[in-house]
Amino acid sequence: MQLLSFILVGLFIGTWAATVQPPPLIQTLSAGGDIGPEFKLDQAGQDKGSLLEDAQFWRKAGLKQLKKIINQAKSAKENSYQRKAKNIIIFIGDGMGLSTISAGRIYKGQYLKHGHGEEETLSFDDFPYTGLAKTYNVDKQVPDSAGTATAIFTGAKSDYGAIGMDTTRSKVNASQGRLESIMDWAQSEGKRTGVVTTTRITHATPAATYARIYHRDWECDTEVPKESVGIHADIARQLVENEPGNKLNVILGGGLSPMGALNQSEVRTVRFEGSTETICQRGDQRNLAEEWLQRHANDSLPASLVKTREDLLKVNVKEVDHLMGLFRNNHITYSIAREEGEPSLQEMTETAIGVLERGSQSAGYVLMVEGGRIDQGHHQNYARAALHEVYELDLAVQAALKMTDSDETLILVTADHSHSVTFNGYPKRGSDILGAANLDKPKDPMVYETITYANGPGYYDHLANGTRSENSSNVWMPLKQFSQQEMESPTYRHMATLALKDETHGGEDVIVFASGPGSSLVRGAFEQNYLAYVMSYAGCMGPAKNFDDTCKHRSMHEQEHGNHVGSSAAALTLQIPSLLALLVASTL
Repeated sequence: MQLLSFILVGLFIGTWAATVQPPPLIQTLSAGGDIGPEFKLDQAGQDKGSLLEDAQFWRKAGLKQLKKIINQAKSAKENSYQRKAKNIIIFIGDGMGLSTISAGRIYKGQYLKHGHGEEETLSFDDFPYTGLAKTYNVDKQVPDSAGTATAIFTGAKSDYGAIGMDTTRSKVNASQGRLESIMDWAQSEGKRTGVVTTTRITHATPAATYARIYHRDWECDTEVPKESVGIHADIARQLVENEPGNKLNVILGGGLSPMGALNQSEVRTVRFEGSTETICQRGDQRNLAEEWLQRHANDSLPASLVKTREDLLKVNVKEVDHLMGLFRNNHITYSIAREEGEPSLQEMTETAIGVLERGSQSAGYVLMVEGGRIDQGHHQNYARAALHEVYELDLAVQAALKMTDSDETLILVTADHSHSVTFNGYPKRGSDILGAANLDKPKDPMVYETITYANGPGYYDHLANGTRSENSSNVWMPLKQFSQQEMESPTYRHMATLALKDETHGGEDVIVFASGPGSSLVRGAFEQNYLAYVMSYAGCMGPAKNFDDTCKHRSMHEQEHGNHVGSSAAALTLQIPSLLALLVASTL
């Protein structure tokens, strides 16, 4: 009987295996549809699309998405898309995926002791328009910051590691695949421009606003490989030597070392770990920060180079046309452990807007502000440090909202990519977002944290090693083994379930928050490069400037307004003698 059972089971399994086939590949993007460009798997089944996804490919895709959104607005008899932005500020929360935003919102509420935390709001939660950006690189399903920043700032998706170059980039040809960024477009229209970051100013996200280079790691001359020396100038050099970098009005961040201005007496109070804590040094002995200052020596208004918070706050923003602030050899320290002399992201943002804003005397400005250390905190499973950086970014957005006119300034807040961080369990309402998720469930096999990671160095910190009890199958150290002081330290790592030196990015869509003129163009789900076309169209600059006649109409309106003001002033001038005569007569 037992033998018969085995035979029947075997027959069943064999029949199932023979009749059940794997599902066919499903293509969700069809030719001729409005969803997006068509992708076809090649014979290998996992390589790039059959079309060359170069700058031209992504420009067509971006303009197609713009047309789709505008047509939807027209169908709904909406015309808000026609509003134009004099100024544009784009905030990048590097690595600020949706789980990070949700957890960061609760962290803010609990940090400020605003009730339970869950009901807290971030400054950009109230923005009227939101959308979802698809973040993959041309060659990677889960992207890096270089390829995503290139997509956002140039309108062309590119490869993992590429800065300001499309997928045709070459190590031995610096002209191949070069792209223009929103800073190029803005400067061509006479707009003022600036970049603010908490990372090195030569790091991937800020670099994509001004540099064109094969690989993001080439921040110093010593990092450019032999085959590319004399062909590709390192990122720091490009900031000082080439447009649009050398025309930026504001440059604020870390990165004294790549700029050849190393501070030998710099203090590090808290020792953070990870590959990003090491930084290249120049081999050509050039001090590019001083060279930058000399290049602006003959400006009508003096340029200013500052290296401390105190000096930054002393800057007379209306009397400075070009400002560079470099505050650390490497990145600016995580704000939860800020060192003396380091400015906050809010202070840098306020100063930048002060320098850029010139009212009716200018054509406006474009500013990129990056909260870059959210990402780096996650990479080391430093959840507390990462969430505090979200709060830091939130304060900067608040400052920008207070300092700008919502009728003339488009503000975007988004991430370049997400992370493998998880907001999980069933913690009670008001539970510490950085604490345990299941303290109220004593029968659970182990106490675990609300914030955990799929991978990263936190694996080693929480591995049981010699602390596992003899009869336990649990490989994890009991959470109670960590003291409160340890868990509240900025260098405490949350648990990761796969051992990696650096935690990885996440590949899900990231949210985009939009407010101001042009914000209604942000809706639905779209390719990340579309954001460049939103800024181009709304700001009347770059490839979408002449998409339709709305920018021309704005220019005509401004000209008519200027003529009206001029005519009124002239009429008033003519009336002054008569008014003076009346005044004299009345006094006699």
